[in-house]
Amino acid sequence: MAGSELPFPTNTRTDNSLFGGARFGRKKRTIFILLLVAVFFVLWFNSGLDSLNGTQDVDTSKQTKEDTLDKGTSLPAQDVEEDNKESIKPKQDTAKEIEKTPTSKYTPPTTIYKTTPQHFKYFMVIASRATNLSRRQLIRDTYFGLHDNVEPCMKRDKGLNYLFWVYGDIPASKTPERRLYETEKMEYNDLEKVDKTAYNQDDILRWAETTLSDRGITYDFLIVQDGYSLVHLNYIQQTLQAEIGQLPQGKVATDMAWVSPDNKNALVAGSTAVKKLMENEDLYKDIITEEGSTLMVNYYEFSRSISVQLNHVTSKKEVSRLKALVEDIPLFISEINRFSAWENHVEAIPDMTIAVANIYQDADFTSIAQALSLGSASLCKPLEKASIAVVTSSFIYDACMEPSASFAADNKRQYALAHNYAFVARSAEFAQQALRSEKRRPVWGKIDAVQKVLPKYDWIFWMDMDAVVLNPDQTVQTLLDQFRADFPEGPRAFESQIDLVISKPTKDKMINAGVFFMRNTEWSQKFLNAVQESKEWYNKGPSYEQGAMWDLLQQPGFKEHVLLLEDDDHTFNTFPRFYTPGDFIVHFAPDKCPNNAVLEGLRAAHKIQKGETVTSFEED
Repeated sequence: MAGSELPFPTNTRTDNSLFGGARFGRKKRTIFILLLVAVFFVLWFNSGLDSLNGTQDVDTSKQTKEDTLDKGTSLPAQDVEEDNKESIKPKQDTAKEIEKTPTSKYTPPTTIYKTTPQHFKYFMVIASRATNLSRRQLIRDTYFGLHDNVEPCMKRDKGLNYLFWVYGDIPASKTPERRLYETEKMEYNDLEKVDKTAYNQDDILRWAETTLSDRGITYDFLIVQDGYSLVHLNYIQQTLQAEIGQLPQGKVATDMAWVSPDNKNALVAGSTAVKKLMENEDLYKDIITEEGSTLMVNYYEFSRSISVQLNHVTSKKEVSRLKALVEDIPLFISEINRFSAWENHVEAIPDMTIAVANIYQDADFTSIAQALSLGSASLCKPLEKASIAVVTSSFIYDACMEPSASFAADNKRQYALAHNYAFVARSAEFAQQALRSEKRRPVWGKIDAVQKVLPKYDWIFWMDMDAVVLNPDQTVQTLLDQFRADFPEGPRAFESQIDLVISKPTKDKMINAGVFFMRNTEWSQKFLNAVQESKEWYNKGPSYEQGAMWDLLQQPGFKEHVLLLEDDDHTFNTFPRFYTPGDFIVHFAPDKCPNNAVLEGLRAAHKIQKGETVTSFEED
C-alpha cells in the first residue's frame, strides 16, 4: 500500500507508532480483526436489548425533528412537534401490570365494547386500492354527502350502510403517505383492510357471507363495485322496488340479482341469492371457463341456459326437473344494458345507467356523477344528532405516532359510540398552520379545530392523541352533573357562568390543555379568538397554545367563566404516575415519543375491560 493511500500522512507518525513503518501491515490486520469482533459484539448486544425492550421492528422513541412530511402531499411539510409536546410533561411511564410486548407485533382489539346485530336494507361494499385515498373521499362526498367529519355519522340508518374493502399493500411505514392513510382511518372508520392484492368480486361475496355474518351484520341487498366504478344508488333502488311488485310466485325480494356478463366491476344481489351461490359455489364455478369470469356471472349464464332449455324441451319429466332448478336459483333482472364502461365522454353514457366502469380520473368521476344527476344518500338516523362531541387530533406529525394513532382514536371512538356522543378526529387544521403567513407551531391546529367543531354541539370534550380512556363507564354527563352539584355558587350559577372546565395537575406551573371540556357559547368563541391573537405564544415552547390559554385565564372577563380544577390528577386528566384504579383517562405524555406508552395504555384498557386489574403505572 503506497504511503499516499494510508489513513494518515506517513510524515505524522514515527516508526514506533501504530501505523508506522514496516509494522503497518501487521498492525492493520490486527486492528481490522479487533474492529470486526467489536462490531459483532455491539450488534449482538443491541439485539439482546431489543429483545428485552420489545422494539425489534419499530423504534419510535428516537424520532427527530428532521423527520418531517415530504413536500407535495396534502399535509404540508413543517417542523415536527409531537402531539401534546406543548406542555411540561412527566417522563414516560409504563404499566406495572402489563408484560412487555414488541410494539410492532401488538394489535389492540378492534373494539372493547359489546356490539349488537344490525340489519340494513342496502349494504355497499366498495373495493378500493389502499393507496387510492382521493377516490375514497370523492365517493364519500358524492354518494353520501360526507364532505368532512365535523358531524360524523356515528350510527347508520337501517336503510343504508357502506364500507371500503381495501386491498393491496398499504403505504410503507415512516412515510407521509402512510401517515395520510392512518389519518383517514382515524377520521372515517370505514376502511376494511383485507389480505388481497386485487379487486375480486367472488372474494367480496365470500367475505360478506363470513366476516359480515360473524359480526352480526345482515342486509337485504348487497351492492358491490370496484374503486374505479360509479353506481347510481337511486336508480338501483327504483328498479328493485318495481321488480318486487312483479315477483313470480315462490320468489322473495332477496332472491333477486342484477349482473352484466360484460361488466364485472359492479353487482347487485339479494342476500338469498348470495347465500345460494356460496352454498353451491363448486357447481357453478366452471360453467364459463373464460379467465376473469365471476361466480355470479356463471350463475346468470346457468339461469339463462335453463330458460332456453324450457323453451325447447317437451319431456314432462325434464320440464319438471328444469322448473325445480328455476325455483332454486336467483331471479336475475334482465336489463343488463344498464351497465356500461367509460368511453371518455359523458355523451356516450345512456340514460338510466346504473353502473359505469373504468373511471380512472377523479375529474371524470365527478363529470359522470353530474351527468347522471347522482344525488347523495343519507346514512344517518334522523334525530340522531349528538349534543356532545369527543374531539381529538388525527394529525400525525412524524413517524412517532404512526403505529398507535389509529388505535388510540378507536379507543375514543368506541367510548363515544357507547354513550351516543359524536367522535371527531381532525387533521386539516393542524396541517394548515404551515400555510399561514405568520407561521406557528402545528399544535395550534387544536384551537382551529375546536373553533370549527364547537358550533355543531352543546359541549366538546377535547382529548389529545396520546390520551387513553381507561374507564369507559364514566360519562361526560355524569362529570358535568358532578361539576354543577359541587359548584360553590350552585348548579344554576354553573349553567349561567361556566364555559370551560380544565385541570391544573399537581406541581404543574399551569393548566394542562391535553384534556378539557368547552361549552358552545359566545364566551367560548371570544376566548378562542383571544387565544388565536396571542402571537407571543405562536412559537414559544414548550407550552404554545396552552401558555396562551393560561395567560388569558388570569384576566378578568375570562377567569370567571372557567372551572379550574386545581392540583387535580384524577378527575379526567391523569398522568401515568398518578394513576389509581378507576381513573377515567390516562394522558400518556412523556418528553420523548409517546407511541410505546400509548400502546401500553391501550393494552391496559383492554385488560380492564376484560375484568382484570391494572393497579398502577411506574416511571420508565
